[in-house]
Amino acid sequence: MTFQMHPDDVLFFNEVRSAMWVVAKQYELPLKSVEPMAMPEKGMADRLGDCSPSGNIRLVMRCTVDGEFCELSCSPKQVWETASHELAHLRHMNHGPEFQTFWLELNEALQNRNETHREKMIKKLVKMQAQRDGEAKIGNGAAAEAFAGAINRMMIDYELNPSDLDYARGTDDDRVIEMMVDLSKYRINKTKTRVAWQESLARIVSRNHLCTFLLRTGSNQIWFVGTKSHAMVAEYVFGCLVPAADKMSEEARRKFRNECRVKYFPKKDGFPEAYQYREAWLEAFVARVAERLDESRKQAVAETTLPGGESTALMRLSGALKKVDQYIDNKFKARKNSAGSLMGNYGRNNHGAAAGRAAADSMPIGRRGVSGGAKKELGS
Repeated sequence: MTFQMHPDDVLFFNEVRSAMWVVAKQYELPLKSVEPMAMPEKGMADRLGDCSPSGNIRLVMRCTVDGEFCELSCSPKQVWETASHELAHLRHMNHGPEFQTFWLELNEALQNRNETHREKMIKKLVKMQAQRDGEAKIGNGAAAEAFAGAINRMMIDYELNPSDLDYARGTDDDRVIEMMVDLSKYRINKTKTRVAWQESLARIVSRNHLCTFLLRTGSNQIWFVGTKSHAMVAEYVFGCLVPAADKMSEEARRKFRNECRVKYFPKKDGFPEAYQYREAWLEAFVARVAERLDESRKQAVAETTLPGGESTALMRLSGALKKVDQYIDNKFKARKNSAGSLMGNYGRNNHGAAAGRAAADSMPIGRRGVSGGAKKELGS
């Protein structure tokens, strides 16, 4: 018999369950059902969920004492973390290192699907502001003042700033677009095959600019999919980095081969130290760019963290990512798939790897990717 949860928890439970199904499908997890459960009265009395080997997951939405519901439900944070925890058990039925890593990944995936109560309140307040303005426009001052008073009280209760509402109104108008990288504009050579390091760089740039990316089979053509403000920046950053990396890696390869010729003179060819130098350079360059962009993003988030530990930046990032996920889901549905990685492992050429990392450290990369005015510098 299905456990009857508290009526106030039904909507939130359905929201969590829907997100779990989407993430389970995305990660090909054998999820069969998600149901509510009562808190165990004996044994693991603090357990907030469980997962069976057959793929059935149960979640506690509200604590109980002597069979009676408590006044307050479990916090959204507890429920989402429990949901990701139990989903992770569908692949790892233990609590080892691989489980811990996978749990963190699933928790982030669920958070990207999670429309928090705070975000819902922001949307409600934006609508109330529109109603307030409408009443004021027709001369109904009393109604406008009533709306204004209610808005102010709710903003205080939820610790919101006027800038939060301004941002919400702005993002509603920031539609999701597909931004094709203009290869000729950035002087990127067009190929009839996929280019591994360019795809890896596109993945990194898209992740750090709240986008995803698409590619054309049998070519190196890339599209960035995101809200207009983010996709345009991602396309610019990628367009600057690719020709710069292409040029610098080739120049570094030639320079290193010349150094090898001097070192092994009079031998003219076959220098083992130069083997796959450029491949190692590019792989290390891409990896270091990823590290630097991640560092910049974490710093930006840390600087906008509220006293209670909640970051306004993270909430805004989450909102942009949701719009992109919804766009991709609606457009591609069952046809959506991800391209496999083409990158090899060229770490054995330490000379190329060290030079690639050093080159990435020299790039003018900031919180918005490649800093303004860098395009001319990189193309010189």
